[in-house]
Amino acid sequence: MSEISETLLISSQDRYNRAEMNTELPTPTPTAATENVLGRRIVAAFIDIAILAVVGIIFTIFFGETETSDNGFNFSLSGTPFLIYSLVVLAYYAGLEALTATTPGKSIMGLKVVALDGAYTPMRVLVRNLLRIIDGLPVFYLVGLICAGVTPRNQRIGDLAARTTFVRR
Repeated sequence: MSEISETLLISSQDRYNRAEMNTELPTPTPTAATENVLGRRIVAAFIDIAILAVVGIIFTIFFGETETSDNGFNFSLSGTPFLIYSLVVLAYYAGLEALTATTPGKSIMGLKVVALDGAYTPMRVLVRNLLRIIDGLPVFYLVGLICAGVTPRNQRIGDLAARTTFVRR
């Protein structure tokens, strides 16, 4: 038997033995779709921001300061209530993504977060969500939007640092 034939036979026997022992072969890491998902990401972000805005209004009504005048109204949330609201926002994104790899906005738009080179771990979730602070600069996620618009996989800075991207569900 030739050396190549022996190698092929050993390789196929190894696969057979693994199947017999009910062990799985390593699964390939998810690969990101080459489809442009930027528009879906933007709509998903608006949905999530709308949900969090409602929560923010509720926080402001109960814990903030409101002022009305003939020209309109002003409201503010500061101190401990602002810190608690900030933690609620982080928990919304990081908690839901850690559990389901999606948020309500992403889910409605048919998207989920995946790791480019392995499992979507809690550390990746934390990294991509903490970097929302940078992506959100200077206003309305402008840095993140520009970054997502120029990267091939529509990744913002948080995605690049965590090595994550979006795919359609």
